[in-house]
Amino acid sequence: MNRIILISHNRLAEGMKRAVEMIAGPQANLECLGLMPGEQPDALIDSFKQTIQPEHNIIILADIVGGSMCNAAMALLPLPNVRIIGGMNLALVLEVVLATPQTEADIQHVIESASQNMHEVQLVANQEQEEDFF
Repeated sequence: MNRIILISHNRLAEGMKRAVEMIAGPQANLECLGLMPGEQPDALIDSFKQTIQPEHNIIILADIVGGSMCNAAMALLPLPNVRIIGGMNLALVLEVVLATPQTEADIQHVIESASQNMHEVQLVANQEQEEDFF
């Protein structure tokens, strides 16, 4: 069974899950863990670890590479069925949910695909359209 776990500071993971389900419909394999003020990241990850079964293929998407939740989740990396991707954004989460990567090559592909989705958006004046409008 594939499980996709979104981990973040505060409710970012929860909001990301809702956004994904708004676009792609309900996702039974998509879960979220948010570190709330006063909580300890290691305790949250330890609690989650208790739910992992050998048949689970776990992909963890963390909000910030090097952030407290991502760092705490690294304690799960010795498990053979756990992968962690840092720098979560909506394009990445959708790609993982819809493609369900299985191999290291698949993981690299979804990371590249999501990174290519980041661009500065600018308005470009189209001279012809402006002239035709008036």
